[in-house]
Amino acid sequence: MIVAILGGVILLSGVAFGWYGLRSLTVVPRLLGTEPVDPASVSSDDDFVVCRGRTQSVGESLNAPFSGTECLGLEYEISERRLTADEIPFTWSHLDDGVATVPFELRDDGGRVRVEPESKHFRLDTASETVTVSAGDDPPEQIRSFVAARGMSPTAGGLLSSLGIGTRRYTERRVDPEETHVVAGPPEYRDGRVVLADPAVIADRSPMGVVRRRLRVAAFPLVAAAAFLLAGAGLLAFA
Repeated sequence: MIVAILGGVILLSGVAFGWYGLRSLTVVPRLLGTEPVDPASVSSDDDFVVCRGRTQSVGESLNAPFSGTECLGLEYEISERRLTADEIPFTWSHLDDGVATVPFELRDDGGRVRVEPESKHFRLDTASETVTVSAGDDPPEQIRSFVAARGMSPTAGGLLSSLGIGTRRYTERRVDPEETHVVAGPPEYRDGRVVLADPAVIADRSPMGVVRRRLRVAAFPLVAAAAFLLAGAGLLAFA
């Protein structure tokens, strides 16, 4: 009985890992099968488009939390190296994350198209910038102010700080203005114009570059899923 329960739990863990790994790959077939177009060629009659152009503000902008850089969208993550009984020693533990976005346009010499991301599904395939702060050290003022506003202590450390316990990583990804980006998703007709609403991809690289990145990110959870599913099935077979 205990073996069967354990096998079921491991199987469910495998399913969870598999879902986590596969959800980022659902857009990959459409990226591979769609030719990039310029902003003027985006039509609301299309089911899915891949558009390349230069990002431009339509009046609103954001300040990135760690660099202070003006941007049109952002993701951030804060992680800390910890030593706890319920986690793998010396791994990075999640402390905080978040997203923020504003509407912007993709432009080129021939035209423009409006992009309206939704924070609920917002995900960036742009370059990450990471600031690592050693245990016990004060972070830069920009980071210090941000984490204080989030109700977090700006420093971490203790008896094991010499081993790196308490070291923090502050990572942000941005949509920078006046830079070439690829936006992919279903276009809609809103308020008399074509809009890329809630796009599936916002990237600072080619569609093939997005595919390669997502495959790398998905590799570990999918391998873990296969291992858990095999182990769970094996335990259930012997139960």
